Amino acid sequence: MQSSFKQIVEEIVAMHHSLLRKELPRITELIDGLADSCPESESLSEAQQIYRKVRSKIETHLKDEETVLFPTGIALETGGEIPHSEIDLRARLEEMEKEHDGCSNALALISQTVSTVAKSEQREKLLDAIQVVQDDLRIHVEKENTQVHPRFIELLGSTRV
Repeated sequence: MQSSFKQIVEEIVAMHHSLLRKELPRITELIDGLADSCPESESLSEAQQIYRKVRSKIETHLKDEETVLFPTGIALETGGEIPHSEIDLRARLEEMEKEHDGCSNALALISQTVSTVAKSEQREKLLDAIQVVQDDLRIHVEKENTQVHPRFIELLGSTRV
């Protein structure tokens, strides 16, 4: 039996969004600490700046999903009241899929850059934390791209939301 849209997105929020909310601040602390201990490393400073942008993009992405996309899909599925939004949901959905790819690519670049820094316990903790997020994102993104987004488009149908 196919899970409901609500069941799928509740699982994503509980498992994947909660992991990101825990790990993103941890990565910030680790990358900031490593950058502070290697102030001469321009590439690490660039990786730190890229990470800040990625984190901000991820947090905006999660907010859009949890406050607009997911509640709208649930309302469409259950016949509930559709939340008001100024966002073009179809366009935002396309943008979110691009963000999935961009985020994965940026994290890989950050990890690659961090791995060039002299080996230390701090560097290893950072690389491990990034790997945890990358591993989870592969599952998270696959669920959204193959289950949530197609289902959301199906629920939207010809509705003008």
